[in-house]
Amino acid sequence: MDINQIDTRHATSNSFELSRGNCFPFTGMPFGMNYFAIETHEDNWWFHPEAMHYRGFRLSHQPTMWAGTKGDFCSLRILPFTKNTKGLVVVPYAPQQSEFHPHYLKIKQPNNQLDTTLIPSDYGAILTMDSPQTDKGIMVSFPTDGKITKAQGNVIEGYSMQLHVHRTTPLKFYFRIEVSEKISYFNDENGIYEISFADANKIELRLGTSFISTEFAKKNLPQTEKSVQLQQVTALWNEKLAKIKVSDQDKEKVKTFYHNLYRTFLYPQRLYEFDENNQPIHRDAYSDEIKPGYLYMNNGFWDTARSVYPLFSLIEIEEYEKILAGFLNSYRESGYLPKWLAPEDSGGMPGNYIDAVIADAAVKDIATELMPEFLTGMLHSANQQEAKRSAGRSYANEYNKYGYVPSDLHESVNHTLDYSYSDYCIAKVAEKLGESKIAEIFQERSYRYQNLFSNEDKFMVAKDRKGQFKDNFSPFSWGGDYTEGSAWQTTFAVNHDIAGLIKLYGGESAFEEALVALANTAPTYTVEGYGHVIHEMAEMEVNGFGQINVGNQPSFHLPYLFHFIKKPYFAQPILKQAINRLFSAGFKGYPGDEDNGSMAAWYIFNALGFYPFCPGSGEYLIGMPNFDVAVIHLANGNEIKITTTLNNPQQQFIHRITESKADFKKCMLSHAELVKGKDFIFELGMVPNSKCFDETLPTSVSEQLAKITN
Repeated sequence: MDINQIDTRHATSNSFELSRGNCFPFTGMPFGMNYFAIETHEDNWWFHPEAMHYRGFRLSHQPTMWAGTKGDFCSLRILPFTKNTKGLVVVPYAPQQSEFHPHYLKIKQPNNQLDTTLIPSDYGAILTMDSPQTDKGIMVSFPTDGKITKAQGNVIEGYSMQLHVHRTTPLKFYFRIEVSEKISYFNDENGIYEISFADANKIELRLGTSFISTEFAKKNLPQTEKSVQLQQVTALWNEKLAKIKVSDQDKEKVKTFYHNLYRTFLYPQRLYEFDENNQPIHRDAYSDEIKPGYLYMNNGFWDTARSVYPLFSLIEIEEYEKILAGFLNSYRESGYLPKWLAPEDSGGMPGNYIDAVIADAAVKDIATELMPEFLTGMLHSANQQEAKRSAGRSYANEYNKYGYVPSDLHESVNHTLDYSYSDYCIAKVAEKLGESKIAEIFQERSYRYQNLFSNEDKFMVAKDRKGQFKDNFSPFSWGGDYTEGSAWQTTFAVNHDIAGLIKLYGGESAFEEALVALANTAPTYTVEGYGHVIHEMAEMEVNGFGQINVGNQPSFHLPYLFHFIKKPYFAQPILKQAINRLFSAGFKGYPGDEDNGSMAAWYIFNALGFYPFCPGSGEYLIGMPNFDVAVIHLANGNEIKITTTLNNPQQQFIHRITESKADFKKCMLSHAELVKGKDFIFELGMVPNSKCFDETLPTSVSEQLAKITN
């Protein structure tokens, strides 16, 4: 699919009460430092696709709606005007006639006879105003804080800034605008700058930006002609979309796939620039110094570790290695491996899911030279917490003392299970580096999740400091001990050791009963831990997949639990229904928050027919392919071809798989095997085929060491 067919308004129709993606309609470069959209409202949900008015073009660094306007650090708003709209801060536009694409944005104002086109560049954009009306100009304002320092001749300079909670000085973002016509009028009134230009039918504005200096903003101005810049950004986006080619009799499915692929290439965003020697440099967000190397921002590992980086390990290794180098610089400059970069570490969400990103890269031999220092950072972060609990492990002392996080501490169950998984990830990196003693210690620690399993309740239940399970337990109670869920979703969050979890249940039969209940129990909840209905609760109810909350990251792996009891055919209709019922290319494109590419990448994997159930294991589980033909162009030059026959709505099960014309019987495959290139044919059927797969099970850590340690 060509990039011209991608509508960036995908998944932008949302509200506080219900998310259908909570996405922004971003135009920009893949992994760009800046993104652009139009702003239609002043609140956190500052774009609505149905709105008929807009407040200007917004340069944004906002990673999520939930960060709010303050989370859109160092942003900038530019509203073009002519004599008909001069002085207005909200103006009408025609959304049906306008064009919203990743590589350019065109806003039409028929009543004002004004067409405004924006073409992004690496560190800026080219904005063109086209109108026969006179007295053209722009209104410049700042959603957070900022100032214009120069407006002279045909040059406008200034900065926006934001004080992060963990900074003592504001982070400044410098910009320079060069205009094709001279400035004829300038006025500053209450932080809104009105700038008029000498008359011309077409006026071109070139924007350069920098987190380093005004001089770098000038250096970062677009240098090519507008048409050439458009060709370059078009080619770059088409190159990204061409990494996977899918075809299907249902064209809407194909359209949905490529809208998701577009979203996987937005985050994380680059926070580095290039010096006079074309070497990457960046501003250290903690010391405020300029330092060499890569840096990235706007990434929540609790979300993205599950799907985004495993996808990059197949199709985007070059950028992935730079991203890892950037994460390592974040560690060097803050003293801790990050949890939620925006751009400093905000510490959002439980656990240390960057450990999964590192382990997944390590076992796949990606960025191997960085792994010794990463291991040092993992060990440091695993055993202490920063004073504000924004870095390291929250409640590290308690986790190490009791073998679990006790119930008087917030989200204790999720912290415990997430740390158990991180301990597994540390063990995998240590093992890869030949640090056998460290690997042994952390592999044993990865069993600590077992300390919260209640034999009576058959769920993960919070414990107090005396080792007593919580009274009056209800598996439907959200929050408190759990994060964005209840015991239903959280109990199974031990991706590294499902075999060990099965033993806690008493065997495969009992575990199957639990999974059937998980899928068939009504999507009900109680709000005790939150005190009100949060949007994830509403989405689980609306989506209607039982207690499998497909619209939230902690449930991403839940359909695949059936693989561990040799019944992957139970997962197949769940996956097929979820992919085709809950995802679309429309304004309501997702079953919940998309979150920095994580749900898009989840869709990509599952639509192709396999999924990285446990990042760090080096394995993928076979799911349910959704396209007649899919070809994955791997970063190493090899290809994976997946052909699906009898690919109709009524065929909800895999009847047979062949690989290079031979029967393929395993329910999983390794990364090492996959990247050699494969040619799969999936034959679908109307009823389950219990003989489709053999008895081979996915890997669990308890197969290596079966004991509980505190």
